Amino acid sequence: MKRLLMGLAAVAAMSCIPQAASAQTAADLTLVHGIPGTTVDVSVDGTVVIDAFVPGSLANISSFAGQTLTNVTITDDATGDIVIGPTATLEVPDSGSYSIVAYLDATGTPVLSTFENNTTPTATGDARFTLRHTAEAGAVDLVIGDQRPIVGLTNGQSGELELPDGELTDAQLALTGGLAVAEIAPIDLAANTNTIVYGIGSADDDTIDFVVQVVDFAVVQPTTTTTVAGATTTSTSAVPTAVNTGSPIGGTSSLVLVAVALGGLVLAGGAMVARRRI
Repeated sequence: MKRLLMGLAAVAAMSCIPQAASAQTAADLTLVHGIPGTTVDVSVDGTVVIDAFVPGSLANISSFAGQTLTNVTITDDATGDIVIGPTATLEVPDSGSYSIVAYLDATGTPVLSTFENNTTPTATGDARFTLRHTAEAGAVDLVIGDQRPIVGLTNGQSGELELPDGELTDAQLALTGGLAVAEIAPIDLAANTNTIVYGIGSADDDTIDFVVQVVDFAVVQPTTTTTVAGATTTSTSAVPTAVNTGSPIGGTSSLVLVAVALGGLVLAGGAMVARRRI
């Protein structure tokens, strides 16, 4: 823990600006379902391609890079109500590393945003840690021990740290300037990886949880690894052409909906981190 806290001096700027991607040639696209309590079905041209996509799940969808889909609709699995869409034509790009996230904005409205995953190499022995605010809540801080290395992160934004590899403990999410509202389970930070933690749920409803994705800088071919209890999911796959590092993309956006449409075809298991309430 002491070693990790010493590494906080290397706090990176919060990614309100586009992040640089590595020179890897593989397409890397992951779909993240961060809307609590809403299991969804995804249809393309009237055919269900993902049935019962569970909140907290991640999907590797790299095999569809460069393709075009039509008439994409996302519906509530239980009621059949349309959540997003339909979208007429969706173009799937073929390069880069991105995560497409379905989550609640600060007012509780379901939105979809595209985030570029920073795969720029870190210093030897260091690992990258990324916090993404995708919960129904105001600005939040990351608390580690008695320090707040990331502060004032608003909904739809990412913040980064470069820390020594090893176990990250005593990490919590707090409303900015206030008390912690949720504890992040211990995470093993590996060198040459970007561990991305998504805060999801609602602060008002006391349902804050976390989804964890691990992007391996060295991985070129599509790979997916899920650990439910340890909350570690490694996903490398396909991509979008435009990058949105903060602002939610509208429900009819072709860029994000393509990720959802494709997600069920290469579905990875759920990766919800166990939550301990403060």
